[in-house]
Amino acid sequence: MLLPIVLALAGGVTGAAGAAFLTTWAYLTLSVVVGYGPAALFTGFGLTVLAAGLLVLARNRFTKKTASDPPVSRPVATATGKADLASEFAFTAAFVLARYLGEGRRD
Repeated sequence: MLLPIVLALAGGVTGAAGAAFLTTWAYLTLSVVVGYGPAALFTGFGLTVLAAGLLVLARNRFTKKTASDPPVSRPVATATGKADLASEFAFTAAFVLARYLGEGRRD
């Protein structure tokens, strides 16, 4: 149980270090081409856009309702009345007719 947590933390720290090195590389490369000020601006803008995209993705991912988690509801009790009585008569008549025709006696 502890091993997956340690592995996840190690992966997170390693990923953060990799992202830091890539950010430093991007800043140093841009600072040679465009100067220190614009390089810092472009790097900061790029990281801000990346963070906003990840937040939007996380928000959409965790707020969607899935079909595997349907809302819990109680079944509605059936009404007893004239319509229900008519349905019982129709079902009984169809059932008797089907049994009658199923025995080979066709009229």
